[in-house]
Amino acid sequence: MARVEGTTTAFAFDIDGVLMKGKKPVPGARETVQLLQSLQIPFIFLTNGGGHTEEAHVAKLGQRLGLTLHEKQFVQSHTPFRNLVPEYADKTILVLGGHGQQIRELASAYGFKKVVTSSDLMVEFEHIHPFPEMTNAHHNEHGHCHGQLRGTKISAILVWTSPRDWCLDLQVVTDLLLSAGGQVGTRSCKNGDRSLPNNGYLQDGQPKLFFCNPDFEWSTEHEHPRFAQGAFREALKGIWSHTTSGRAELDYTVVGKPTVATYLYGEQVLRDHNEKTHRWRKITTVYMIGDNPESDVVGANSFKSQHGIEWKSVLVETGVHAPGSVPSHQPHHVAKDVKEAVEWVLKKEGVGRV
Repeated sequence: MARVEGTTTAFAFDIDGVLMKGKKPVPGARETVQLLQSLQIPFIFLTNGGGHTEEAHVAKLGQRLGLTLHEKQFVQSHTPFRNLVPEYADKTILVLGGHGQQIRELASAYGFKKVVTSSDLMVEFEHIHPFPEMTNAHHNEHGHCHGQLRGTKISAILVWTSPRDWCLDLQVVTDLLLSAGGQVGTRSCKNGDRSLPNNGYLQDGQPKLFFCNPDFEWSTEHEHPRFAQGAFREALKGIWSHTTSGRAELDYTVVGKPTVATYLYGEQVLRDHNEKTHRWRKITTVYMIGDNPESDVVGANSFKSQHGIEWKSVLVETGVHAPGSVPSHQPHHVAKDVKEAVEWVLKKEGVGRV
């Protein structure tokens, strides 16, 4: 099919299981991205990964692929958290995920000014961890003693990447969701009050809860996918259901693929990038190249663009989706790897020489 003059096809790439397998590039990934650069075809990276600023993450990906990439082409699972800065910049938030000072520094770089980690809570509240023996040294090294957290309102809980110390983080989040006014060490007297909405739970100024990656598992160098942030969320939901005897809903917000918020954000980034490089050219179709039917395929298939752009999904067999298995959601095309996926699209759209 010939491409109409003044229009272009574009791509959105997942990273883990599509371009990278752990720290190693998938065979053909570098050459594929290089091909799109040479053809001047717009593309972005739309990943449920994160834990670093967009600038740092794209630099790391570029180094591993041996290519020059731009941070404006990069949308991570937590990139939409930037939209929360106007509301929470000057309020105390609890951030979860990563290790060391990684997420504290990331949240600060986004513009959040009062950032607390679960390591900080460990330092200030000696007995908050149910079983601290294995992780105590890490928390003592990286926790900051604010000296004022008792009585401080935690306004929001933001999960930026998959938490590392699940035991502590599940305990702390549950404590805060049961608290009075988001203060550590308190319990709301409204919990269990059947005269109130949600049987009194989450009706007393508790912090808002945000997740940024729905994925239950992700592709690493292990032969089988490993737990991701979505698994932590499911664990918390189970604990919440038991704690409330099933009488209360757990209220939370999720961004990241396949949520509409992330695809809206990603499409805007792609349009902005295209306009800066080729203002005269209009994007008509975006192909989402991913390895996970539950996020990449569902997200692309269900997304309705506000700009008349058609999104299509291509599923590759180098990550979560096992070759030969039937995907839980049907993509527009299945390819062996990213190289084959892009070659199929370019041939279909009549772009370049493949």
